[in-house]
This record gives sequence, structure tokens and C-alpha cells, in this order.
Amino acid sequence: MSLKKLEFRRQFILSPEPCTKLEDWFHEKLGQHELYVHPDCFTTVLKQNEKKGVLLGHVLDPRRSELSFTDILKKLLNQKNEDEIAEVLYGLTGRFVLIIEEQNEFTFFNDACGLKTFFYTTIKNKLCFASQPLLINYVFPGTIVKGERYNSYYNSEYLKNSKEGWYPSGTSLYKGVNQLAPNHYLKTKDLKQTRYWPNKNHNIDDFDSAFEKFSNLLRQTMEVGSQKYNLALGLTGGFDSRIILSACRTVKDNMIFYTLKYRTLDKNNSDIWIPLNLKDKLKINHNVMDCKMDIDDDFKAVYLNNSDMAHLDDWGYIAYGISNNLPDDTMAIKGSCSETGRCYFYKSGKHPKIQSSKDILAYNPNWKGISFIEERIEEWYNDIKKPENNKGYNILDLFHWEVSTGSWQTQNQLEWDIVHDTFTPFNNRELLDTMLRIDPKYRSQPKNYLLYQKTINKLWPEALTEPVNPKSVKERVKVAVKSGLVKLGFEKYNH
Repeated sequence: MSLKKLEFRRQFILSPEPCTKLEDWFHEKLGQHELYVHPDCFTTVLKQNEKKGVLLGHVLDPRRSELSFTDILKKLLNQKNEDEIAEVLYGLTGRFVLIIEEQNEFTFFNDACGLKTFFYTTIKNKLCFASQPLLINYVFPGTIVKGERYNSYYNSEYLKNSKEGWYPSGTSLYKGVNQLAPNHYLKTKDLKQTRYWPNKNHNIDDFDSAFEKFSNLLRQTMEVGSQKYNLALGLTGGFDSRIILSACRTVKDNMIFYTLKYRTLDKNNSDIWIPLNLKDKLKINHNVMDCKMDIDDDFKAVYLNNSDMAHLDDWGYIAYGISNNLPDDTMAIKGSCSETGRCYFYKSGKHPKIQSSKDILAYNPNWKGISFIEERIEEWYNDIKKPENNKGYNILDLFHWEVSTGSWQTQNQLEWDIVHDTFTPFNNRELLDTMLRIDPKYRSQPKNYLLYQKTINKLWPEALTEPVNPKSVKERVKVAVKSGLVKLGFEKYNH
């Protein structure tokens, strides 16, 4: 594939002006704006009465395999208001941005965890929307300026000590540039992000019935996904890839399975030897991809230009390894978002009392002193602490969903758009909600994530013939020390 085609791959911009630089991209007039979409991004356009809808990315209904992108977009356009649109979105799996234009006013929604990035700002007193800020700056040179936010982040101790640095969703590295956060929609009429979920009070459901719903929905998701896309699942020794693997039992012969060998991983690491053992036991088409090779200079240049947050020295090497191994028309499956339902920030299953945004910041003390991050965390917490907004859901579950996954994983998938599109089975609001309505004791560490164990055992029992996340002596000591510090109060969260 030519390097030119890798530039801003699978990205889009809704521009207030025409752009000759993107003349080889898909182009559609929307109101008084011009939509440009990279040719490798799924794009569905439909006009219905006075509305024009655009679906950027992919989406499916796990219970109705026959529905196409156009069918789903039509159903969304038929809804009378944002609440009804939210009800339709609730059961969908995908990675997308939904644009609805009516009389030159726009409404935007994104997928459950916001994995299809969406940023917006004002250019010459007109609104501009895009996958990420560097694309805006490419079309309108000089409009995205590195200032205090950018410098405070890139000069921080936090970033110096983090391979996978990220900042909270809903903000950006530039003043005046914002990101659409998960569970919110944006209307240009008032340029306000409005929370639309949670929209019902939280309660704990009966475990057995919730388990059946969860396991069936996950299986249906994989079966429908395999019908629509050329899927490849990356396997590790962990729970997230294992539970997805179990849901692939009936469709495994239509898929590719692989394991990424990167950083310090070698044949003695459980993330390598466990998938190799499963390959033989489950008779799956699996191979190990070397992601430790030197990056081609041309690939490196494009990778850095595709995003202002590019993690070249880590994710970039992995992406380059993938590009040399994975067929180009393949959609890679990720187990991301799953951790939202596994009590990520309170692995004991006992949710700590959150009294202020400082308790949230305690998750990552190195964020302290980065003012735009502190301000965003405070803004998010002041919104979600209100009972009418959190509806009784655990604050840390929503924090992981909206603020963490909606940024860290979103950025990863944006960067890896250069080599493949991504299918995330857990990026489904109904699936996540089903998990969050299960008593935390069944989805946390003390019972060894019983929900996951039971689901795997139901869907593909042989997938449990290898251990999940076995700990070395060194790792067990580290976990014990960490747990002790939490109990003594020296650390905030046991994550």
C-alpha cells in the first residue's frame, strides 16, 4: 500500500470550507459544511425527509444480522428526538460517529465508549469537526497552536514515566479544541455536550439471568461480526481475549488468531506460551507476529503526522509489526472496554468512597500539576456526582468507561487505523450495562472474575484448559505488596 494512502487513514473532517488537499477522499455536502472522509473509512449517507444522516465507521445489531449500515442509519433517522436515538444506540456494537444534519444544524453521537474519535473547534468563527486536531491543522495551517496545555503535558514527569500516556476524554492539548465524551451528544445549536446515559436507575440484577443475557449477547456479537467482517483476534494470557475467544467457537474457522510479540515478551512469557498451547488444543489458525523490528523511516513519518499523541516508541513499533503480518482487509478484534465491567479501579469488588475529584486524581498522582487535566477531572466529577446523572452507578465504573477507555483506548485505535480497523465486542452499551448490573463480587478479583469463568466454561469449556493470567513469583510478590499498601492506606486504589 502506498504511504499516501496511510496519511490520516480512516479519518474524517467536517469543514466549513472546501479543501483541495483532500480531493481524493470521499466528499459530501452537509448543510453549509463539506465532509471529507478517508476512502478506507466506512461511510454511509442517507437522506430522509428534511434530515440527512451520515454514519462514519461500522455498526451492527447483535440480534439482527440482516441489518446493514443503511438499515441502522435509517432507523436512527426515524427517531423523533435524542432520547429515542439513545434507545436505538443502546443495543448496537461498533466504532462510529453519527452525524445528523437538519437545516444546517448538526447533532453528533458516537459509539458507546467513544472509540471513533471526534474533536471540534472554531475556525474563522465557523465550526470545524474532525477525527483529531492535526487533521484540522493540515486543512487550516496554523490554527492549532501548541500552548500551555501542550507544553505542560509533554514536559510532565507523568509522560516521562509512561509508555502509554493519556489524558482524560472530553478535552484536548489545545485551548478551544474539545473532544466529544462517551455517553454524550453534541448539538451545534448551543455547542453543548449533553449527557444521555445513564438514563435509568441502577439496580443489581439476579446473577443467573444476567449471566445468561451477557454470555448470549457476547456470542451473538461475535457470530454476527464474523458474518460481516474479516476478523482477527489477538490472543494473550488474559481474561479479555480469552472470553472473546470462547465466544468464537462456532465461527473460529472463518477467523485469524494471532499474538503480538513486543517489548520484552518472549517464549517464556504467559502472553506468548498460553496462546501457543491454545492453538494446538483448540485447532485454531494462529501465529505470532514479531513487533520488535526497526520501523521504516517513511512509515515513522506518517505515523507521527497522523496524531498529535502518537506513541511511536511503543504502539508505533507494534503497529509496524502488524502491518507486516496482518492481511490489509482484516479487522482486528480487541478486548478493550471489558475492564469497565471488571471493577478495574477496585479489584476487591468493594467500591471506595469518592468524596471529591482529588480522589479520582489519586488514581494517577503524576497528573497533579497538569492544570488542564485537573480541571477536566473536576468538571467530569462535578457532573457525575449528581444522583440524577450517575443514577446509582458506581463512580469508578463510569470513570473507567468514560474518562479512561474514552481516551486511552480511543487513542490507541486512532493510531492503529494506519494498519487496520478495529472491532471491539464490548463496545456495546447494553453489554456493559448488563455487566454493571451484576453484583461486583461476581466480576472482581476475590472470586477470580466468576462471570468470566462461567461464560468461558459455557461457550467453549476447552478454552479454560490453559490458565488465565498466571502470576510469576515476582508478580505475586508485587501484588501482595500493593494489596498491603492499599489496606494500610498508603495507596488509594488496588488496581
